[in-house]
Amino acid sequence: MKKYLFLLLLLSAVSAKAQTFDEADLVGTWNTTGFAYAPFGVTNIESMTLGDALYPNEKGSASAWSGYFKNMTSVRVRNGEEKTKTAEVEQINDFFISNNNKLHIIQESMTFHFIIEELTPTTLKVRTYDGQNYTFTKDNSSAAVRSASMTRSADGSTYNLSGQRVENVTTDGIYIQNGQKKVVRR
Repeated sequence: MKKYLFLLLLLSAVSAKAQTFDEADLVGTWNTTGFAYAPFGVTNIESMTLGDALYPNEKGSASAWSGYFKNMTSVRVRNGEEKTKTAEVEQINDFFISNNNKLHIIQESMTFHFIIEELTPTTLKVRTYDGQNYTFTKDNSSAAVRSASMTRSADGSTYNLSGQRVENVTTDGIYIQNGQKKVVRR
C-alpha cells in the first residue's frame, strides 16, 4: 500500500511541474530581434503574427491564413551559389501546441518546432530542439482599446427589452426611453 501511495505522490509531483499552454494565448503579433533558424537557412524574422484571418493576395482577393512572418530573410545554396531572399510576408498555414509545451508553426515548405519555456501576455520564450533560445515580445499597440464612450440618444425613441424599437406602446411591460427604464401598466 505504501508503495502505491509513494508512486501516486511521485506522479502527481511530476505532473504538477509540467506547464500547459493554450494556443489562444499565442494570437497576436510577436516581435523579435536576432531570430535565426539554421536548419532552414532563416537568418532573420522581424515579427510573426498568429491567428486566423484573411490576408490580401496578389490577385486582389483574400486568402485564409493562420498567420504570417514579416520580413523573413533566408539564405539558400543552389548550384554552389548562395542566394539571400527577404520576403515582406511569408504565409503561416497553421500553428498548434502539442504535449502541453511543443509549439509547431507550419509553412508550405517547412515546419518550425519549438519548446515553450515561458508564455505570458507580453513574452514568449522558446527553445529549439537543438538548444537555441529565442524571445518574442507581444505588440499590443494595435490590440489595445484606448477609450470607449457612450452617448445617449434623447430623441424620445422607445425600445423593448430585446432592443427593438417600438413605435406605439400597446402592451404592459418594461421599456427603455431616453436611457431610462419605463414601466407600463394599463
